[in-house]
Amino acid sequence: AAMAGGGLASPSYQKHCLMSPMVPSLLWGSGFAALSVMQGARATPQLFATNCGLLYIYHALQCPMEALHGRQSLLHNVVAGGTLGAFGVQAGRLGIPFLDSSFFWRYPSISPAMAAFAVYGGLAGVLGGVLGGKSL
Repeated sequence: AAMAGGGLASPSYQKHCLMSPMVPSLLWGSGFAALSVMQGARATPQLFATNCGLLYIYHALQCPMEALHGRQSLLHNVVAGGTLGAFGVQAGRLGIPFLDSSFFWRYPSISPAMAAFAVYGGLAGVLGGVLGGKSL
C-alpha cells in the first residue's frame, strides 16, 4: 500500500521500499544458505552474500516498477525474479531448479537464460501471489 505523501513514486515510499527488505533478506538469505550447506554446499561468505544479496535485489527491483505503474503487481515479482534468475544463470552463479541438463538436449532452441527466466519468474510469481497476496 502507498504511504502518505505522494504514492508509490514519492521519495518517502521509495526509501521505505528500498529499506524494508534489508532485514528479511538477511534472515531468509541466511536460511537459504544454511539449507544449501545442509545439502552439501560449502559454507562460505560468498554463499551467504549471494543468497542475501539476490533476495534484496529481487525486492529492490520492484520499487521502480511500482513507481512507474503506480501500483504493486504480481508481474513485478515475475519480472524481478525472472531477470535475476536469467542473469544469475548466465553468470554461472545459479543453477536452474527443477530442470536437468537433458532438457536442453530435448529443446535446443531454449537457452539456459530463457529457461531460468521462466523458472525463477514462475517461482517469484507463485510466491508473490500466494504469500504476498498480490494480483496482476
